[in-house]
Amino acid sequence: MEDKSARQMQILWLALHDRCWTADRRKRHNLQQHDTCALCNQEPETISHLLVGCSFSREVWYIILLRGRWHSVSPIHQGTIFSDWWLAARKRFGKVDRKSFDTLVLLAFWIIWKERNRRTFDHVFQSVDNVVNAVFEEANAWLQAGFRSLEAFLSCCGLLAPIHVGRLNMIM
Repeated sequence: MEDKSARQMQILWLALHDRCWTADRRKRHNLQQHDTCALCNQEPETISHLLVGCSFSREVWYIILLRGRWHSVSPIHQGTIFSDWWLAARKRFGKVDRKSFDTLVLLAFWIIWKERNRRTFDHVFQSVDNVVNAVFEEANAWLQAGFRSLEAFLSCCGLLAPIHVGRLNMIM
């Protein structure tokens, strides 16, 4: 879990500093001919577009946040900047929910990035519903591993997973 978490934090740092190797960046470095987004195939693939501006990603965010009744903070505009959206959205939450929201942003970003990589390098495409399900599966895995900051969000969604402790089965 620590290696995976470290990779997720590294990719988040890269995204916030616009250092991810998106199609736009690879084209600027003459590593490829096109810069089209792998998720929507409509706009240049910058990190902000990929995470919050792309129609595919915005739909993923909306469905995830709707389940927790947090959809009022969903990114809605095509030109949304990831860091601006995240910083503005997180201010709308109290301390406990803010920590849960921040963790959810990291997880959703990670799953969206992985979907983009699957499409770019493996030519395998998943639906919005599959990507949303992958976010919730990862969130439950983190919760079962003891990462409690997602508890507030998963509770809102009615998705608290059972945790197995020794022979006891506790429902959180």
